[in-house]
Amino acid sequence: PHRFSPETLAQAGELPDKIRPVDRKGRIDLSDVALVTIDGEDARDFDDAVYAERAGRGWRLLVAIADVSHYVRPGSAIDVEAHLRGTSVYFPQRVIPMLPEVLSNELCSLKPEVERLALVCDMRINARGEVKEYRFARGVIRSQARTTYTEIAAVVAGDEAQRARYKTLLPQIETLHRLYK
Repeated sequence: PHRFSPETLAQAGELPDKIRPVDRKGRIDLSDVALVTIDGEDARDFDDAVYAERAGRGWRLLVAIADVSHYVRPGSAIDVEAHLRGTSVYFPQRVIPMLPEVLSNELCSLKPEVERLALVCDMRINARGEVKEYRFARGVIRSQARTTYTEIAAVVAGDEAQRARYKTLLPQIETLHRLYK
């Protein structure tokens, strides 16, 4: 299907345009953590973000995923239609989204410098790369940048132009790369 049902559009029209105080209730505030999205150049939805820091001899890794479940209730018109579609379909000239644009391109898109609701996995990883501890939480995040795999690879390889572009995030990018290795 390439058009949303009237019921789905009506339900999507009732969604807020930004996070409200009631949406924050019971969530941890991670909006000051330097999470970044890393996707392909042609990605149109940004639904996951990462952050890493040293923790003793190991690491702390945060992986945040857009919290679609906050807005889409089981059995709702949006949920039923999303099940029918299964995924967003990408064509060279257009996208047929799984969710209405207010969700896929706005509320559930982890755009830079915009607070978004997320499900977060907070992991402790030892020096051998083994996950030793983890917990899940509902949070509020604010991605610090929308990056691409190519840009990050260039930063790690020492490309001066890319390093200058991401100067404020260099420690974070380098930490993520060290954890990756």
